[in-house]
Amino acid sequence: MGLIDKVVGHAEVGGDTAIVEEYLAPDEEIIQSFHFLRDAVILTNLGIYDIDVQGISGKKMQVKFYPKETIKTIAFETAGSFDIDVDIRIGVSNNPVPLVDGGVMNMPIEFKVPTEQSEEAKLIVHLVKEHYLR
Repeated sequence: MGLIDKVVGHAEVGGDTAIVEEYLAPDEEIIQSFHFLRDAVILTNLGIYDIDVQGISGKKMQVKFYPKETIKTIAFETAGSFDIDVDIRIGVSNNPVPLVDGGVMNMPIEFKVPTEQSEEAKLIVHLVKEHYLR
């Protein structure tokens, strides 16, 4: 994928998975990976890795793993007249975020896929439903 594609947010399907490969369980297999400008989502038979690249250099990364049992829902919002992307939210039960009032709520895994890549967005939804929501 070229630099321009990354800058405009195009998803790369099946990109580099080296960041998680050394942490995979012996029986864990990668189903598919989706790489965006800096971040990535990697689906495995045991759960989902959410990779958040941080900092200017991109050397610092936060990798979160959501086991299959914690994946509860998937929602998508199609692009409207002024939207340029499809919003995808994967609901999980173990991603607590503190609220201003002192409470806590579970935040979904969220990412955007450009409208012209709606087939990739459909693939993500299909794979999550097939592998985690049965």
